[in-house]
Amino acid sequence: MTFRHTKIKPRNIFRLLYAAPMNVHKNELGLALDISYITPNIIVCSYPVTNFPRLMYRNSLEELVAFLNFHHGIGNWKIYNFKVEKCSSDYTDDDLIYSIQLSQYGSTERRLLPNANYATHNLTAEMFGENCIDQVLLRKGWLDHCPPPFLLLQEIIDDIYQHTSQSESSVAVLHCKMGKGRSGTVCIAYLMKYLESPLSDARDVFMDKRFRPGLSKGVTIVSQLRLLRYHELFLFYDPPLRASLLDQCARARFQLTSVYLSKPSSVILTHPYFASIKIQTFNRERDGLIDLAVLETDGELLYKSKEKGLTICLPLNVDLSDIRLEFGVISKSSNVMNSFTSLASYSHCWLNLYFETLRCSRDFSQTHFTLSELREEQRTGQEFLFVIKWSELDGVKGTTNRGLKLFDSITLKWKLL
Repeated sequence: MTFRHTKIKPRNIFRLLYAAPMNVHKNELGLALDISYITPNIIVCSYPVTNFPRLMYRNSLEELVAFLNFHHGIGNWKIYNFKVEKCSSDYTDDDLIYSIQLSQYGSTERRLLPNANYATHNLTAEMFGENCIDQVLLRKGWLDHCPPPFLLLQEIIDDIYQHTSQSESSVAVLHCKMGKGRSGTVCIAYLMKYLESPLSDARDVFMDKRFRPGLSKGVTIVSQLRLLRYHELFLFYDPPLRASLLDQCARARFQLTSVYLSKPSSVILTHPYFASIKIQTFNRERDGLIDLAVLETDGELLYKSKEKGLTICLPLNVDLSDIRLEFGVISKSSNVMNSFTSLASYSHCWLNLYFETLRCSRDFSQTHFTLSELREEQRTGQEFLFVIKWSELDGVKGTTNRGLKLFDSITLKWKLL
């Protein structure tokens, strides 16, 4: 069989430049695709698009489907889309089905490889029935630079395992926006659970397979790494116990009791400035955040501690485990000044209250994870708390740029309900 390489086109040059940091798989179709094989049946890529101008530098959905059909066959691949932010070039379910149909009739592949011998692929009624899209696409996205909810992470990697276990030819194609943070988090969690890789090894595998040497450290956002450490703790429990543990996580309810700021900056102690602390979680679609509470260091709940810190007393009842803490500085002098100060400092972190409760437990055994056992510990005086230093918080858009330092560390305390 003679392969015909596509001619060099401006858009191929742009794509190659855009994907320069990535360890891109070379393909005999001559396609400029940003795809990386992490394992023989796990592929990570940047998100595919359908129209210009992003088609100049992003993966083409039509070409990605042609590649997958040519190398793995129709019915053997499934795309996992973790990108929830919308743009005009995003592909729809209909776009994906159309690309599959286009590839079925050979127009894309034959244009690329006119001399190749193609097996005839029959699109069955079952594949393109009422639930056909579920066989080739799973959309489970969440905000960029964030970890997914813990229960969602387990749902995704279990679905990947179920799909890739169907045959040796089955592959899962993971993408977010760039194929780095969100895709990397899922990929690493999958390697840990189903290939029994230690966290450090799984991170190295993803980094080495996805990126060129020395150009990226892979998954680096602190909150995403914290989620993977929760996943590591989850895998400490024997497989027969894990379903019960996930049920306990889903049913857990909490009462946040206080937030303590250690060595607060003089800025937030000087009128008219104050620190704002938001307690948040994802909205229903996970494409935005909702405020569960907004706390201020000059509010009525504030009193000064004897330990050179500030304590904000709650309570706040929370009926989920995954929450986000966001910190900023605000001025009450004017709207103009407030716009400026809100940019001066920005930091946040995600945590899972159930797994942080397990971490605080005195009994770190295989069977000690039920809410009743943890409540009994609480009754006998065990405190549940989360401490994080300023330097460990996430900054703007996944960076470590947090701006003006507001405190040395923060301590969040809660009770199980």
